[in-house]
Amino acid sequence: MKFAVNYSTAAKELLKKKKIDVDLFKCPDWAPVINAASALRPVYIHFDIGVGLGQVDHLDQGQILDLVQRTATPHLNCHLNAPANYSPQNTSDRIHLRDTWLKELEALHSLAGDLPIAAENLPLQPYRSGFNISADPELIDSVIRQSGCELLLDLSHARITAFNLGISAEEYIRGLPTDLLRELHITGLKLYHGFLQDHFELTDEDFAYAAWAQAQIIQGAWRTPEIVALEYGGVGEVFGWRTDKSRLLEQVPRLMDMFGSKSHLVTPVHQPSLE
Repeated sequence: MKFAVNYSTAAKELLKKKKIDVDLFKCPDWAPVINAASALRPVYIHFDIGVGLGQVDHLDQGQILDLVQRTATPHLNCHLNAPANYSPQNTSDRIHLRDTWLKELEALHSLAGDLPIAAENLPLQPYRSGFNISADPELIDSVIRQSGCELLLDLSHARITAFNLGISAEEYIRGLPTDLLRELHITGLKLYHGFLQDHFELTDEDFAYAAWAQAQIIQGAWRTPEIVALEYGGVGEVFGWRTDKSRLLEQVPRLMDMFGSKSHLVTPVHQPSLE
């Protein structure tokens, strides 16, 4: 298991000063970012590949394979998405989405060859109707198992979905194929513009969920992921404005101790409380 963090100039500066350490940098498929990060640590690419929207046939396969090979990215990720007008209550929509996911995941397998495919759960949000059906755990579980893919579990996405469904995160995640876990994403959550959003710094509650996830891995309830990534900070319009060097300094070492290649996983004496 290796620990990664989103590449950012703040993380770069802290790493160069030996204030933090990570096994990997997680990067978008942007050449300048990849080049800058690669000078400091191994990198892996998190691609913006959406499955379910008819985009797979239009991917630049040559560029994807080149980036995977140049960075030794260990699996090809994708996001399980859905058209905005699909309803989880509509049987026809559910069947069509399942069939579309399977077809497009098969195409990704053909593109990737022997490289594993890790499919990520997206959050159910009231303002994004198409995300509602794509967050259905029964659909996610059945398609991942049938397609031969593995799970990229975004813990924050799962927590947001559970919050908007009015259930616990533990209940929601029990419906996902955590026995096929390949990668785990962790961020902090915050109410922003009236909605629970991710990619913020971690609070005590967020660390409690990280500790709970660690316990599931230690106890064998989940498969040990290849990578655990902190998706805080970054570059560009979405992530750059919420990158605080002091937060990285506080949180990266703590998570590196929990999930990094040099961590010593020991079964907690007490199950972390999420209350």
